[in-house]
Amino acid sequence: MPAMTLTDERGAIRPGSSPGTARSGLSAVVLAGGQSRRMGCSKPLLPFGDEPLICHLVRRLGGAFAEVIVAAGPAQELPPLGATVVRDRVVGRGPVAGLIAGLSASTREGCFVASCDLPFLDVAVGLFLAARLPGHDVVVPSWGDRLQPLCAVYSTAMVEPLTAMLARDQLRPIELFQQVRTLVVSPGEIAHLDPEGLTFRDVTGPDDYVTALELWDAIGARRSGVRAPG
Repeated sequence: MPAMTLTDERGAIRPGSSPGTARSGLSAVVLAGGQSRRMGCSKPLLPFGDEPLICHLVRRLGGAFAEVIVAAGPAQELPPLGATVVRDRVVGRGPVAGLIAGLSASTREGCFVASCDLPFLDVAVGLFLAARLPGHDVVVPSWGDRLQPLCAVYSTAMVEPLTAMLARDQLRPIELFQQVRTLVVSPGEIAHLDPEGLTFRDVTGPDDYVTALELWDAIGARRSGVRAPG
C-alpha cells in the first residue's frame, strides 16, 4: 500500500514572485453538485460582491489554470460560466461522484479541485499544490489539524480508483489517500502563501455566510484603503 508523504516548510517549493500572473498547465475543477442542505439554498449562487460565488471562483481559477471544469448535479441550474460544465452521473453520492466527473472531463494530466463554497480561495495556493503533482497521484494540504481533500490536486489517473470506491459505497475522498501515492503538504508550507488559512474557510450554513460576507467586505475595504465600519 503506498505511503502518504508529509512535507514541511524546510522542503517548501516557493512559487514565483508574481503568483497572480503565473499559470499552471493543469485543469481546475470546481465541485458544485452538493445539495446544500445546511445552507437551505444553492451555495454556488450565493452573492459575493456583484456576482454569484461560482462565477467568482471560475473567473479566478480561469486566470491561473489551463481550463476550468465545473462538476454540477444532473439538473442543477447555473448561471452562464466561462467554463466546461459536466454533470455527476449519479445523484446524492457526494464529492467522489463530482471528482470522477471533473477528472474524466479534463484534457490534462491532473486537476486542482476545489469545492464551490470557498470564497477566499487563494489561487496561489492552488498553483503551489499543482506544482507538486509530478511523482504523486494526489497532493493534499493539511490545515486546522485535518486534511483538505476538497482543495487538493488529483491526477486524472485517479478516475479508476475513485470509480471503484464509488462502487464499494466509499464516499469520502480521503479514503483514496492510503491507496495511492499521496503527498501531504504541511500547514507550514501553506502559511507562506496564506498565513490565516482563509483558502480553507468554507461556507456551510447561513451563519457562515453572514460571517463570510463581513470578512469579504473587510478585505475589500483593506485593499481599497478604506477602513471598514464597526
